[in-house]
Amino acid sequence: MPVEEITQYLQTNRRSCKKALHMQLAIHCAPFLKGIKESAVVSLPRDQAVEFSVLAARTGLNWYFLLHEDGKDMVFIYRKKELERLLQKEDVSAFLKNRGYLQSGKIHPFSICRILSELSRRVEAYYRTKENFPHEIGVLLGYPIEDVEGFIANEGRDCLCTGYWKVYQNEQRAKHIFAAFDEAREVTVREVLEGKELLQLCTSI
Repeated sequence: MPVEEITQYLQTNRRSCKKALHMQLAIHCAPFLKGIKESAVVSLPRDQAVEFSVLAARTGLNWYFLLHEDGKDMVFIYRKKELERLLQKEDVSAFLKNRGYLQSGKIHPFSICRILSELSRRVEAYYRTKENFPHEIGVLLGYPIEDVEGFIANEGRDCLCTGYWKVYQNEQRAKHIFAAFDEAREVTVREVLEGKELLQLCTSI
């Protein structure tokens, strides 16, 4: 990424909540914005989170506030149809059932809200106690389920490689995905530097 340009952009626009928000989204959510991922999670200062809610409502994006803490909001961003399609995968629904997010293992119209509500409860509990972070969030972010299971089983140790997540199986596939994510971020950061806003960023590459 053009680090110097990003730094200059943020310094020049340090009083603009909207511009700072767009750069945050470009850096942390680009693969989602470009349609490569079903969802993303980002921590935003309260003013940026409010601004995001206004902008996202105009783009058709869905979001859920997982945590309000110390003037910041943890926001889970998703596209409903794509996330439902992910959750309907047999291995994903079985995993979530085993982790206590689903009762029947079947996805219903209100499943996403119920799952995110439970995830929010667990995230809030972690921030209170600093114990038992809900690593299953990785599945909801579209990470390969075998890597999420490997991370949990190995407590984050002994992975094959590390990128956007820790990889425990199929290293080559993961590196290919990481490269696509990097490209999405480069493109999206450049678009923000050019002045594009959220609706324009939500396009394929």
